Amino acid sequence: MIKKIVEKFSDFYIIFCIYALIGWLYEVLWMRFVVEPFEFVNRGVLFGPFLPIYGFGMLILFILLGKFINKKHTVQNPIYLSISVFTIITFLYITIIELTTPKIYHVDEFLHNYGLGLIIVNILGIIISNIIVKKTKNKKIKNIDTTIVLTFLLIWIITTLIEYVSHYFIETYSNKLLWDYTYDFLNINKRVNWDASRNFAIGGTFLLYVIQPLVNKFLKNTKFNKKIFITLIIGIPMIIDYIINVILK
Repeated sequence: MIKKIVEKFSDFYIIFCIYALIGWLYEVLWMRFVVEPFEFVNRGVLFGPFLPIYGFGMLILFILLGKFINKKHTVQNPIYLSISVFTIITFLYITIIELTTPKIYHVDEFLHNYGLGLIIVNILGIIISNIIVKKTKNKKIKNIDTTIVLTFLLIWIITTLIEYVSHYFIETYSNKLLWDYTYDFLNINKRVNWDASRNFAIGGTFLLYVIQPLVNKFLKNTKFNKKIFITLIIGIPMIIDYIINVILK
């Protein structure tokens, strides 16, 4: 029993570290090649190449959505179909607005100018798609799986909430402002914005569907003692890093 608990903890910790590293690489490369002045910036509060928020975020997604993504949710269910259509239309609509209009910083301004249009196109899209699926006799259409779209939406919501709450607590309890979206498209209280949430949703979906199966295979084929060794060899330096750069700083 204890061995199983320890092994499960090791599995979760290894998953956490993999995505904390991937998140660090993503942030560093983003700052180096996308954001001016295009410099190398060691993002986060640790000295080492880890961003814990990404590790925790993906661990939460894995726990919450691991079983969900393995089930089939077809368009025959009008709820799945409607939510999927809403997600796709909303994503495309906001993307078009972002690319074709002057930048809108606040969500309230966006809703005031474009909210009605978004509502109308979503209603039309949902009605038309439900009529098509209901009337068609084509089994391929009726069996279209919406799981990846639903997963994308759930990741979008979950990661946005994680980023917002993380920003609030970091700013409140450490007096540090690790990111500021004040002048970014569709930001909410400078803590989250459209581009970041979209990227997290796309990236999270990719990681769950492509990378996580490889991680699962690695964990399944790795013996208990080796998992413990990996956990200790990464965990001890990370704990020391956290103590020096967060607690004692």
